[in-house]
Parts: sequence; C-alpha cells; structure tokens
Amino acid sequence: MLKGSLYKDIVRFMLEKSGYSVYPYGYESTLSELKSKLTEETRNSKTGRRIRFSPDLLVRDDQNVMLVEVKMRGKSPPMIRANEIKNIKEFWNDSVLVVIVPEGNVFYAQRISELEIQESDYYKLSDFERFQDIFTRVQAEDISYYKGIALQNMKTK
Repeated sequence: MLKGSLYKDIVRFMLEKSGYSVYPYGYESTLSELKSKLTEETRNSKTGRRIRFSPDLLVRDDQNVMLVEVKMRGKSPPMIRANEIKNIKEFWNDSVLVVIVPEGNVFYAQRISELEIQESDYYKLSDFERFQDIFTRVQAEDISYYKGIALQNMKTK
C-alpha cells in the first residue's frame, strides 16, 4: 500500500466511525487506469488538470456533501506549495483540504475557499483549523486514537 493511500484510509476510517458516509472519489482511486494513458498534452489540458487535481474523497452527512483532498507531510510546517492550492482552487474551490503532520493535533483541515493564494511558496499550519472543527462529528478520543496510528506510520516512513 502506498503511504499516501494509508493516510487517506486513516481519514476515511475516522470519518466513517464518526457517522459520515465516505466514498473514494479522486484521480488515484476511480480513474487510476486513465493515469497511465494521459499524454503530456492531455495531462496539461484544462480537463486533464481538473482530473489530476480532483479530491480524494466524497464525504456526506445528513446536511452536507464535501469533497476532500488529503495531504500528508512528514514535517511541519506542512510544505504545501502555493501552486498546489492554486490548482485545487481553480477546479475544486468548494472542497476541503486535510493536512496530516507530525505536530500538535496531527489532523488539520481548511476549506479551499478560505485559503488565499499566497506569494510565499508554503502555507503555515496556522492557515488551517483542527480537523474536528471542520468535521464536527469527530470526537476527541477518535482524533487521539488515529493520531497514534498516523504518528507511528510517519516514524516508519
């Protein structure tokens, strides 16, 4: 299993345990066969970029449907390039970015629409909220449990 996939699964399990319905959504899961067939030209077309930057998960509860992109960063600050945010904003401005880092709450999230395009290349952890502040059904004990799993896997990286 790829490391990135592991962290998507951790987020998925935590959300499902909290009562959310979670479905694989993105390029890597639903369109993985297409990945190898895109040429340089089609990869960089507007549609190709939309596909490549599609969020990882579709998350639903009784009142909301959210598209969620999951990023793991092995150190803090979470080295997320401004260009990554720009690309996600262009096609998926209504999605939520989840960042997993080996610091503090470990799980952080922010609505892409709330992130400003910056001149500096990296975003700070202070640009994000605690995961449970965006996904309000998630309980502190679940954060604690999955935090342990995430941190253990980051150590074995």
